[in-house]
Amino acid sequence: MAAFSSGERWKEFFSKTTQLPPAFEREHSIPDISTPLHITLNTIEGLIGKVDSDKQPDYQVYVSLYDLAYRHFFGSQWVGPILAPQGGGGAKRPKLKYNESLYFHTSIHNANIVAVVEVVAITQGASAKPKRVSCGWSVLRIFDEEILIKEASSKGMQKVQLNYGTPRALFFMDEPVEDNEFLKPIPDCSLSFTVAKHKAMFGVMSLIPENTLVGRSDTIPGLLDGSNQSTDSLKKPKLLNQVPIQINNLRIQLHPTVEKFDEELCEALHKDREGTENKKLAGTSISILERRLIVGVHNGLNFLEKPETMHLEVYDEVTKTLKPQSSPNLRRSKRFHTSQKAATGTDSASTCLVMKNKVELNEVLDDPMCAVVFTLEYVVGHKISEEEKRLSQSITKGHTQTVSVRWGVLNPVLQANNTVQVSLQGGPTTFPDYDFLFKMPNTKMQNLQASRVAGGMMTLQWGRGSGISEPLPTSHLLQPSSISSMHSEADETMLMDTPTGRKPPSGKRNGSVPQIPQQSLLQPEMTAAMYSSVLQQQMTTPSINIQPSYPYMPVQQPMYGYGPAYQQTPRSTVPSGPEMKELPYQPLHAPIMALPPQPSRQQGLSRAAYAKLYSTDFPAILDANGEPPEVIDVQKAWEVDLNREIQDPLQCNEIVFQFLAFDRSSSDEKYVTDHGNTIFFTFQFYRLPQVTTERVLLSKPKNELVSDNTSMPYIIHRMEKDQSGPAGLQMKYMMDPAYMKPGEVNMFLQHLSRQVLYIDVWDGESLFLIGQCAVDLKYLCRNGHEAVQSTFELDVMKTEYKEMPNRVMDSGNSAQYPGYKTWLNGKLHFRMANVGYVVDHKSQIVTPLTVQNKSHVIISQTAGNISYPGGSLDGVSITTKSGLSSKKKVVRAHHIAEKNKEIAQLLSTHNDQMVPEKDESSQEGDSEKKRKLARMEALRQKQGVDNKFNTVMAFKTEKQERMKDYKTLEIYRLQTKKDGILNMLSQSISTEHVIHPSFGTSEFFEFVLKNPLNVQQTITIEHEDSDLRVITDAREWRYFKQLNHVMTQVEEDMFIKDSSSQYPQVFLRPKETVQIPFKYLSYTAEHTAQPQGPSDPYKPKKDQSLKKTLQPMQTRYARILFKGEDSKAVSILHLKIEPQPHVVNQTFRFYHPEQSFFKKSIRLPGSLSISTPSMGGPGTMQFYVRCSDSNVISECKPTQSGEPVDVFIKAALAASPQIKHFYVCIYSDAFLTRPAQVWQLYIHALQKVDVSCVEGQTSRFNLLLRGTQASRLVRSFSSNPREMQLYPSEQFLLAAGAVHELSVAVRPMKEGTKQFHLNVIDVECHQLVRTWLISVSCQPPSISRAFELQLPVGGGKGSNKKITYTNPYPHRREYHTLSSREDLLQFRENHFIVEGGETYTIGLKFIPMMKPGVAEILVFINDEDDKNEETFKITATYM
Repeated sequence: MAAFSSGERWKEFFSKTTQLPPAFEREHSIPDISTPLHITLNTIEGLIGKVDSDKQPDYQVYVSLYDLAYRHFFGSQWVGPILAPQGGGGAKRPKLKYNESLYFHTSIHNANIVAVVEVVAITQGASAKPKRVSCGWSVLRIFDEEILIKEASSKGMQKVQLNYGTPRALFFMDEPVEDNEFLKPIPDCSLSFTVAKHKAMFGVMSLIPENTLVGRSDTIPGLLDGSNQSTDSLKKPKLLNQVPIQINNLRIQLHPTVEKFDEELCEALHKDREGTENKKLAGTSISILERRLIVGVHNGLNFLEKPETMHLEVYDEVTKTLKPQSSPNLRRSKRFHTSQKAATGTDSASTCLVMKNKVELNEVLDDPMCAVVFTLEYVVGHKISEEEKRLSQSITKGHTQTVSVRWGVLNPVLQANNTVQVSLQGGPTTFPDYDFLFKMPNTKMQNLQASRVAGGMMTLQWGRGSGISEPLPTSHLLQPSSISSMHSEADETMLMDTPTGRKPPSGKRNGSVPQIPQQSLLQPEMTAAMYSSVLQQQMTTPSINIQPSYPYMPVQQPMYGYGPAYQQTPRSTVPSGPEMKELPYQPLHAPIMALPPQPSRQQGLSRAAYAKLYSTDFPAILDANGEPPEVIDVQKAWEVDLNREIQDPLQCNEIVFQFLAFDRSSSDEKYVTDHGNTIFFTFQFYRLPQVTTERVLLSKPKNELVSDNTSMPYIIHRMEKDQSGPAGLQMKYMMDPAYMKPGEVNMFLQHLSRQVLYIDVWDGESLFLIGQCAVDLKYLCRNGHEAVQSTFELDVMKTEYKEMPNRVMDSGNSAQYPGYKTWLNGKLHFRMANVGYVVDHKSQIVTPLTVQNKSHVIISQTAGNISYPGGSLDGVSITTKSGLSSKKKVVRAHHIAEKNKEIAQLLSTHNDQMVPEKDESSQEGDSEKKRKLARMEALRQKQGVDNKFNTVMAFKTEKQERMKDYKTLEIYRLQTKKDGILNMLSQSISTEHVIHPSFGTSEFFEFVLKNPLNVQQTITIEHEDSDLRVITDAREWRYFKQLNHVMTQVEEDMFIKDSSSQYPQVFLRPKETVQIPFKYLSYTAEHTAQPQGPSDPYKPKKDQSLKKTLQPMQTRYARILFKGEDSKAVSILHLKIEPQPHVVNQTFRFYHPEQSFFKKSIRLPGSLSISTPSMGGPGTMQFYVRCSDSNVISECKPTQSGEPVDVFIKAALAASPQIKHFYVCIYSDAFLTRPAQVWQLYIHALQKVDVSCVEGQTSRFNLLLRGTQASRLVRSFSSNPREMQLYPSEQFLLAAGAVHELSVAVRPMKEGTKQFHLNVIDVECHQLVRTWLISVSCQPPSISRAFELQLPVGGGKGSNKKITYTNPYPHRREYHTLSSREDLLQFRENHFIVEGGETYTIGLKFIPMMKPGVAEILVFINDEDDKNEETFKITATYM
């Protein structure tokens, strides 16, 4: 027996929830992001005590949302509880302690959206009906600058004054409402309230409609304790459990029949069209194109998710066939209906609408008021008449229309039966889509049961979880049902006993996009036998997950050579899941940490070490008075006072770095190369270029240097012609403010107080990286001392990045293996000092020590900033070539021939008759200059005396030349006058501004623009700088204003959005003034990389002055034009861009195969990710990544709070030995204000060679080395000589153009993937000739014998054991033994000879361990060619 569902309880609750939509303009321009808000109404003071009676009234509060801009109430009105006031005796007014919380969410983020509060007094009149009188109202400004920008928990208490009258007066008030002259406040009557963002609502916003005010006493279905009025369920809301359900075998019956219903609907729409167009239409103009069923989950307030759209088919239960999906017109439907009658001889009253696919709903909540809403809609087409075609010659009037005809409700939580019948409703009723429905048939003459199903009946099967657990019969698809089968002896809800069949599942639809069925596979002529056979095959399918999607598909003929074996399973039985599921995936780029070496590893030297160091002849560090600097103890805390550093009179800082000694660590990994005794260093200090030092020589060990006897310290000496020179390597930086940019001193001191210096240590012979160390630069801050110094013993750490294989992880295996390994590879003895000096104020380059206060608001010339200096029409003498006016306000007259070379060539007057201008920039003395000028003047006078009394002919010639020159000058003036005037006029509307941006840092400023005309103008903002843009987003504008403390207004929708121009446009009224926000953000950086190798101290350095002018630090200029509708400039902004140096927080260096994509994930430091607020939503963190190279992909996905954050980088590499260099900026805000981290990355492209081998066995291969243009003396080096050896290992001559063969032998001692580096070095020039990346894939060996033993912890000198080995060959063989753990196991003899068939005893010595544990040791027995004969496994347990 099928259960009946009418949903009366849900419909009753839904009818009480009504709301008004926002203004049309708001509704079509709101963003997608909705913001949850929390309003608390605390107390109302000063209420009117009595209203038309002596009895104290009760009070009630009404709250509504109102749009001041469009004068429109919207949303739903909240009605608060009725409460009695406190006090009110005598002259004292009563006080109402309301303490009610209101919650809502909205996507209209505008200051014109307010909450209107009205206080109503309720008194009991003479009749039983209470009397309500308004006793005050007010407006709450819920949106302001602080709410829109901050993620604040509360703004604090606010108060507003209540006013007389009614809130309906808002319809006649303009903004600002508080300043309206007709508004009369109630004296001493105020409302206290708070407004805050409510982050806890992010997870339950789908339960509440937008702009709906809800309180504590309101019922919210789907919310935990949502119906409990005594608790505030929205304070910390939690959703009820979700119950995923599936709906199958859905069938809809429309009365009297589907054909009659469609015919009546088309006739009604046809008459409606005739009435709308007011004319008689010939024939039928309406045709049914499509039938849909809209399915969605509704909690009585809102749809929890976007409803899904399913297609319906017309199915004839007598002929077992599907009818056409659409009827072109009503006449065709009648013909089809008539033909079916003639063919079958029966009435087609047995037709129904069926849904072939299942519906999966995962958002159903375990709440009785959470229902599934079905809406049946038709898509109809309007046919165009022949007359209209002839008149319009188009088909523009032909269109489709969607008509909602029926709807129904299913409460799955209240249903105990899997088979449910849902009554369909229509007519003038309210349903969730708020649309008109097709009329219901007249049921006045019918009984109650017949009236329930008059609108139609929908029969379906539903189940929890993945589907229906038991197979169901299919009689509903084989036998027609009718109203006559009703019976109600036992229960009124049991109407029809029509068991329904089970239809197979199909894919779930996303959104409301309809799924188009395959019409070619659904043939109406399919016979009943064929349909029954297919249906029977479906019923025998054991699992629902492999049921077909289309049960009506006929058996296809064999095609493309597939025989009966393939055709015996029809296409309909192909398994199809609901969706493609993405499995957890571990990427190739396993994350690495962002900070390999940490400054916390730095250590202070002992007293004996200090004495030994000072006894060495290191360069002495002295201050300006010749005294040694103050020594800082790095073992104690060193606090830095930045204000004290800035106010220090010794602003010139001499930074000294000294490399004293280097300890080669004897670590267990044995990764230190032993090729030579020379090293060099690379580092980058502050914004200066990266420094590669010269090679330094390591002297003999000095064991007294440190207390650790296992370390091997070497004194660093400079090399002088390959011999030991003076001790120590010293680097100096003179940071003189006179040669720094404005304000750079403060930035430099901040850099010292916060940043870390990373030093790379390289092997001087093989050019392999030994490791990296870090030192905290805060010890360079002097804290009032004249000079300071500190000495460190820094750990040199080596990091090896492993290549992890791609792997799809199982649900149970969540282990993530790190993609890197770090170990200690030495120690560097390092000293640094800072010596302060007084700035030389007599220097020619005078730069202010600090930057003036930056002004973020620029007032244009047209808006009142009258700073036009005037001057001549010659633009060159007033403005520079950049467009910025000169500071020089005095204009001196010059000879025109001296200022214009073209005019000087055209003039006939001799150059010697011109009086030269006094050169102020000459470096000669004044006396020498005067003497030369006097001699020239005397010579000129002498020539003039000689030529004074020449002939008259000479005088006329001179006069003619002068007249010719005057005419030339007149023509020149006429030609340049127009340009001069235009230049002068442009200067009168030009404004200058200078910004000092840094790499990756946003520079914000506002330009105050005024329309100087008396007519409105559409201003277009044009500029050519790609790094400069106009801020058009109001949220971004508010963010930057608050960040830079700019107290100006923000205007919503100020810029024209639908403009066809490529530049931003803004509309200005006559004489109107607006602020135009600008943002400058540049990622221009230097991408050149220095070649790998040390620098040559004896090689002269090239002049890089020309290169410096091309660097990103060069001053740039930008010109911004504000043009009117006539394309003429209204105002001009000349922007001077002086880039400031940026800080590099860390440098990474990677090695990767050439001609491939570098992919790596770098994990952010934990302190950075923890201190960052949630930006991506509730409980999530979002970082934003930008790269200086546009060809590099960098991104960071949002993560949950507390989870690690990884930055993914993908870069394409070129051929070897290219080094790719770029910068990465990481931001914690979406508007990219200031980077939290700036990383510098070097990626070395190497030629990769893949090798496969077995653990403990040597594999050999050859590499071809091609000679260069000149012959070189080279040597090959291995990054791990213990596991990879080369031949030839000594120096050899690489002939020009010749091909040499390198033999490589690899014997890894640990399974897995490992990478080695092979360098070929020019030993004379110490240059890298060729490099390879050897990727070794090591497989585990076959274990022939296994042993177990127990060893004591701390067993004295160790334990001796014996094992035997038998030579399986009949002749004499030589073997040698190896161990995978040389630190735990040693052999008595590494080589031995065994006769054929004899047994040899191998002596083992186990090294004592100081800690308990279990170790697995492999013993390899190899032959003469180092091929593995046998492998023994020893499991040693230390107890």
